[in-house]
Amino acid sequence: MQFNRTADGVLHPLPAPSVDTGMGLERVSAVLQHVHSNYEIDLFQNLLAAAAEAIGCANEGQPSLKVVADHIRSCGFLIADGVLPSNEGRGYVLRRIIRRACRHGNKLGAKGSFFNRIVAALVGEMGVAFPELNAQQAHIERVLEGEEEQFAKTLEQGLKILEQDLAELKGNVVPGEVIFKLYDTYGFPMDLTGDIARERELSG
Repeated sequence: MQFNRTADGVLHPLPAPSVDTGMGLERVSAVLQHVHSNYEIDLFQNLLAAAAEAIGCANEGQPSLKVVADHIRSCGFLIADGVLPSNEGRGYVLRRIIRRACRHGNKLGAKGSFFNRIVAALVGEMGVAFPELNAQQAHIERVLEGEEEQFAKTLEQGLKILEQDLAELKGNVVPGEVIFKLYDTYGFPMDLTGDIARERELSG
């Protein structure tokens, strides 16, 4: 960081230029706890354990388990701040995060709703520092469960159609009309189609 830009757009040199280290909570915690990854800090260890229990899988450092543990935090805080899943704006961002977490839980073998059952662990970890999590716990759980149930129907239907289309695919590019059909007709998220394509070394 070298300058301070004022309201008139003028850049003023800082008295002491510096480097933005990106030392947020997780990275500082990793340094203090002498571990090499954010996911190894105590906060994440408890969330990973809770996610594995809710999903019904082993806790062996799977990338999908890390996604679920990470996403429960962002979803919990967004809902506590009054954001609800929707098809536009910040509500759409929340919906995408929830659905991505559900997708990764499904990859680990989750049956039925599981994401909402991790909220208690999040409250246990961060409820003292953020009391709004305590106050909103039941609401957060209800919102997540409702979204999970809705997405489960979308996912089941969309995956069947996608599997059929991929089985007939010639080459390694998913046609745009397939992606659009899934999104426009069945509500299957385009980013989720992209995730599945990348997992199979396809492009869209």
